Amino acid sequence: MSGVRVVALRVRRGDLVCDKGRWREVKNVRSSRFAAGGPIVVLIFKSGPALRVHAADVLSVDRGGQRAVREVR
Repeated sequence: MSGVRVVALRVRRGDLVCDKGRWREVKNVRSSRFAAGGPIVVLIFKSGPALRVHAADVLSVDRGGQRAVREVR
């Protein structure tokens, strides 16, 4: 499976995200802040632990066979 690279803020429910070489389906997406005040995105998956990433981090995403709308360079 191949995905496109998108900013974490663009990930949405139902997307497949590559996490350490394994594709995981996103159940929910939440936004929060680091203790220092920087924005983060918390990805809750259908199975396994949640993933906290900086909002501007670039992730590999597949949208059920449809590629994400924007690709980040």
